[in-house]
Amino acid sequence: MDIGVVMPDSLAVGLPSTLLQRRPDLRQAEQQLKSAMAAAGMAYADRFPRLTISLSGGAENNKLSHLLESPYSFVTGNISSSIFAFGAKRAKYRAMIHAYDQARLGYEQKVLEAFREVNDAVTAYRQMRKTAKLKENLKEAARQYVELARLQYINGVIRYIDVLDAQRKFFDAQLGESQAVRNEHLALVSLYKALGGGWDNTPPEQE
Repeated sequence: MDIGVVMPDSLAVGLPSTLLQRRPDLRQAEQQLKSAMAAAGMAYADRFPRLTISLSGGAENNKLSHLLESPYSFVTGNISSSIFAFGAKRAKYRAMIHAYDQARLGYEQKVLEAFREVNDAVTAYRQMRKTAKLKENLKEAARQYVELARLQYINGVIRYIDVLDAQRKFFDAQLGESQAVRNEHLALVSLYKALGGGWDNTPPEQE
């Protein structure tokens, strides 16, 4: 792993929440909501019985007047779908409304989950960024201590085993920095994933 890779020093300010709409799970939930909404609309329109009205003859259709209890007089009419299916269609419509409510609640829950994941990912990245910076400072301090230990050994101040101990601490510091940078990379990947693909820091071109 190249620990020299430059990571973003700060997160973009004012990221639009519309970035989350690129997430596959939110897009799927949105399509399910639209599908449920369309199905409910079709079921609503299908509640009403279909009538075929003919202008031949002038007698009022008694069946229509009794079933519909309409104040108007109908000319010859033929029912193309049973009027008694109205109750079943109304029940179907109610079922579609219930399905729509479920899809709506599912979509709202997905949106809330997405915002929570983004918030957690931002917090985690910032923390990993601070930790990586701290480990970098510790590594630099350990390196300087190694140089100091060598000078002290040359001047007979300390034993060579003390130099080896300083080198061991420097090695541990390098390992700690490498692990911190790895965690920082993973946190940034998680943030990109939560945002549905990251963000673009490139300023817009002037027209």
